[in-house]
Amino acid sequence: MGRTAEESGNSDGLSDETVAAAVYASVLGIANAEAWRDRLNRADYDDISEPASRSTMGSGRARAQAAAVGGWDSPNAYAGEIHPTSALSAAGDLTDPVLIRRHFDRAIYLRSRLVAAQNHGFWPELQTVLPCGDRNWALVSQEAEVLAARGDWPSSGRVTDLPISKSLQVTDADLPKWRNLFDADAQRPALVLLRTAGGHLLMCQPLDGRADLPLHSLGAADLAAPALLVEQVQTAWSDMAATLIANWFGFDPQEMSLLRHLLTGDDWVELGIGKGGQRDPELAVLRGMLTKTAAPSCPEMLRFLAHLIAQTVEDYKIAAGVASPPQKWLSLPCGLSSRYLRFGAARGQAVIFVHGIFDGIAGMQRLQPMLRARGLQVLAPLRCGYGGSDRLPRQADPVDLFITQLEALIDTEGLERPILLGHRSGCVFTAAAARRLRDRLGGVVGVGATLPLPSIGQAGALRGHQRAMALSAVHAKAVLPLVVRSWSRSVRQKGPQVLVSRQIAKDSADRRLLADPGLSAVLEQSHRMMMQHGRGGYETDLRLAARPRDTRHSAKAAPTIYLHGGEDTVTPAERLQAALGPGSADLQIRISKRAGTMLLYAQPELVFAAIEDLRQRIPS
Repeated sequence: MGRTAEESGNSDGLSDETVAAAVYASVLGIANAEAWRDRLNRADYDDISEPASRSTMGSGRARAQAAAVGGWDSPNAYAGEIHPTSALSAAGDLTDPVLIRRHFDRAIYLRSRLVAAQNHGFWPELQTVLPCGDRNWALVSQEAEVLAARGDWPSSGRVTDLPISKSLQVTDADLPKWRNLFDADAQRPALVLLRTAGGHLLMCQPLDGRADLPLHSLGAADLAAPALLVEQVQTAWSDMAATLIANWFGFDPQEMSLLRHLLTGDDWVELGIGKGGQRDPELAVLRGMLTKTAAPSCPEMLRFLAHLIAQTVEDYKIAAGVASPPQKWLSLPCGLSSRYLRFGAARGQAVIFVHGIFDGIAGMQRLQPMLRARGLQVLAPLRCGYGGSDRLPRQADPVDLFITQLEALIDTEGLERPILLGHRSGCVFTAAAARRLRDRLGGVVGVGATLPLPSIGQAGALRGHQRAMALSAVHAKAVLPLVVRSWSRSVRQKGPQVLVSRQIAKDSADRRLLADPGLSAVLEQSHRMMMQHGRGGYETDLRLAARPRDTRHSAKAAPTIYLHGGEDTVTPAERLQAALGPGSADLQIRISKRAGTMLLYAQPELVFAAIEDLRQRIPS
C-alpha cells in the first residue's frame, strides 16, 4: 500500500491510494474499477510518493521518478509536437514515465481490452481511446452520424439534428457552434468543452491528428470513419477540494484558474492551433499540468482531475450530512438480508465499523475525508432491526446473528484480516467476534466501550429518555417499546444533539462539540436512516445491554485495543479496566484523560493510531 496522506505530512490531504484509485475510476469508470479492484495485482508497483521529487514550481509533488513499464501493452508515448490529445512524458527525461503514469498505462490497457470486447473488434485503433462502462459517450463521424454510443444517448442519427442535440442536452445558445463543429469546411479545434442544459460537461475530442492514431486526412471515402469522440463528464468544485488538488500536484494559481474555467465554466471553450499556426495560450498551461499529473493526454487528465475533485467534494458533503454514504445489500445464509455502508477509500486496509445504539454511524460518517486520506476502506454493517436491514427474528440471538452477518460481509467483499472498530455498545459485538473469529481478523479497536447495566446505579450517569430506556430494559421490559417511542419523538422535537448530549457530563470538554452545526446534521441523517424500519434494533440492543455477561477479555481473542475517555461517566475507565481483567500482550487499554463519551468525535487521531498499530501486526 502506498503512503497515506498522514505519512506524507498532511493528514487532511490526498493519499497515494486516493490518487491511484482515481486513475482507475476515471479511465475504467467507477463500476469497472470496483470490479477490477481485487484483480489488479499492484505488487509490482512502487510507492507513488516516496521516490517522487518535488516540483520546481510550488510545494506540490511532481512525479519524476522513472520506472519501466515492461509487461504491459500500453499506448506509445510521443515527445514531439505538443497537442492536447497527444501523449506526454515527464519533464526532465522524456523517455521515462513517472510512477503515476504506470497506473494510467495499466488502466488504459485494461480499458482497451474491455472496449475490444464491447465493440467486437471494430475500430481497433481506437481501443485505447474509447470509454467503457455505462457513462454517456458517442463516437461521431465527420458527417455528424452517430457510429456508436453508450449510456442514455441515442445510438444512431445525426448529432446536429435537433432531437439528438436535445438528448445530449446541448443548449440553444450553443447549437450554432455545435453544428459548425461538424462542418466539413471548418477547421476542427483540438478540444471542445461545453456546458449542457443539465449542468454536465461535454468533452469533444477530434480523433484525426492524435499522436497515437494513424495520421492522415479524412477524405471523401472516410466520411463514415470516426471523427469525434463526445463524452459526458461529471464535474464539481469547492475551494477545499481545489486546495488539496493544487497542493498534491503543485499547480500554480494560473493552472488552477484554467482548471476551474475548463471544468466549471458555462461558456463554449475551444482549444487548438489557429490558421497561422498561433497556439491558444491555454495550451502552454495545459502542457505544464500534463507534466505534473503524468496523464497521457489532455482529455485523460481533465477526466481524471474532474473525478478526483468531484470525489473530494462528495466526501466533504458526506462528512457534513449533506450527502449520504453509498449503501449495498448483503444476503445472509439464514435467508435474511441486511445493508452496509461504505466509507473511506476504495482500496486499502479494511476496517469494519460496528455502530452503537444512539448515534449510529454518525461518528464514522464525520471522518469520511480523513478515512480516504489515510487509505482506510471502511464498511459499516447495519445490524438487523436498524436501517434497511431485515428485522431480527423472534428468539434469534443478536450476537449470533451479527457474527453470521460479519462472516457474510467478509466473504462477500473478499476481505483479508479486516480490523473491527466497535463504538460504545457496538463493542459488545466486536468482543464476541474477537473470540469467535480470531483467525479471520486483524484485530479489534473498541472506542468508548459500555458495560452491561444490570442495576439502577450503573444507569445513573445517563439522563432523560436514555436513563428511562436503560431502566426499562433492566426492570420493566414490557414498557420498553413505549419508552423508545417516546424517546424517538423527543429526538424529533428537541433536535439530534440529544442523541449524544445525554451521555456527556455537564462540565465535560466534549460539550463544545454540541455547538457544531455539522454534527447536528450528521446525527439527524444517521438517526433518520437507522429508524427506517422502526425501533426494533434499539429495543434489541437495550435488552442486550441489560443482560449480564462475562466481560473478561479472552486470551484466545484477536489482538484488541480499547480506547476510553477519562471523563466518561457512563462507563468510568476504572470500571472498564476491572471488567476486562488484567492486560496482556493482546490486550491494551488506552485512557485519554481529556476525553469523555465523545472520544471518536473529539480525538479521531487516537483511533487512527490504534488501527495502524494493529495493521502493523498483521502477518504479510
